[in-house]
Amino acid sequence: MSFGGLYISVSGIYANKKSLDTVSHNIANVNNPNYVRQGVTHAERRYSTTGNLKYQTGAGVNVQEIRQIRDEFLDIKLRREMATFGYHYAKAEILGEVEGIFDDGFQEMMNEFWKGWDELFKEPTLTSRELLHENAVAFTTTVNHMSIQIDNLQYILNKEMINKAEEVNNILGDIANLNNKIKLAESYGQNISANDYRDDRNAAMDKLAQLIPITHYENKYGEEVVSLQGRDLINGNYFNPIEVRLNDKGHGEIYWSDTGEPIDLKGLGELGGYIDARDKSVVKYRDKLDTMVGTLADKINEIHKDGVGLDGTTGLNFFEFEENNPSATIKVNKDLADFNKIAAGKTNAKNDGDNAKEILDLREEFLFENGTMKIDGFYRDLILTLGLERQESRDIAENQVMLIRQIDERRSEISSVSLDEEMADMLRYQHSYIANSRVINAIDEMIDQVVNRMGIAGR
Repeated sequence: MSFGGLYISVSGIYANKKSLDTVSHNIANVNNPNYVRQGVTHAERRYSTTGNLKYQTGAGVNVQEIRQIRDEFLDIKLRREMATFGYHYAKAEILGEVEGIFDDGFQEMMNEFWKGWDELFKEPTLTSRELLHENAVAFTTTVNHMSIQIDNLQYILNKEMINKAEEVNNILGDIANLNNKIKLAESYGQNISANDYRDDRNAAMDKLAQLIPITHYENKYGEEVVSLQGRDLINGNYFNPIEVRLNDKGHGEIYWSDTGEPIDLKGLGELGGYIDARDKSVVKYRDKLDTMVGTLADKINEIHKDGVGLDGTTGLNFFEFEENNPSATIKVNKDLADFNKIAAGKTNAKNDGDNAKEILDLREEFLFENGTMKIDGFYRDLILTLGLERQESRDIAENQVMLIRQIDERRSEISSVSLDEEMADMLRYQHSYIANSRVINAIDEMIDQVVNRMGIAGR
């Protein structure tokens, strides 16, 4: 055996030491949720060729790479599903807030309002007028408060949307920084892998995928190329964060920072959920409230103007409001603080309640949805539609949770650290390390025999 055998054993010791170090690193990170198990790949060294006969001699083993044991297809699939989850989770939570605004208290307030007109019709006294005025003020105050709550919700959603956009850019910055670290670390040698940086980057990618619908792949330099709707956010040294601009309402809108074009997230990602909830869902239910309040107020005003108060006053609107924003601005006509001016009848006779009866009958008229719904039915339909829309998003989010959990469990089966497997690998590499050490000891003894024992006979 030549000295080549010594080199072969030394390479085996080095390779097994590197493997044992990797096993130790895996065990140290067994409780790290972002850690991906690492494995060492061994490969033959190049043969050495000697003589004209081209005799080939083995040169031992090399550590070819320390690789992460993961399924990139599962990563891509998980992140695609997380974008759908993020959107519907955010939307369901926000619609729950809207449901809290349109609660049962409003229907009770409406019932009291109609009760006031009923009492005025039956007994058109000054006391009945005072009760109606009180109920009407309570009705308008409730509507105004609901409008304020919707405004506040939109303000909160706008603020949260801007925060989410900033979070997206922060994560993109972190990924770009980790790309540079991985590229720099792995540039020092072919067998060097910056796997711990990759763990941090993968965790950042998971967070980003819940916020916006991304696609991604790793290029030949170890950098993650991240795209949104086919356009790069990160590619090598190219970094293109999203830009937030405020519109005339003070609402944030997202744009491409390089071209200034608007971005439509198309119903995906948590950021998309906040934007759509603020600009579509909340607006839709505010419009329904405005339609209900504006239509009712117009009809009541139309009838009330034709009536006559106890003092002979006529031509007064019962409500005052702005046509383009009725729920926020509606209030009882300040002139009706003098209860004598409330037009209960067609005349100023004390027992005339015909005008109040005509207004009371509005409750049974089909005023909404092209003459297909009464006011109570319109409100019930609003609540039902809101509840169904929220439930739909909740169901989708719950289904996505189950799907994501299944994919993540599958991913964990492949990538998480198993102490049993690590112990088995540790014993295997340890025995291989000891075997290589024994070969070195044997070669050392042979060399000792050759150098110190041979040729001493006959001295």
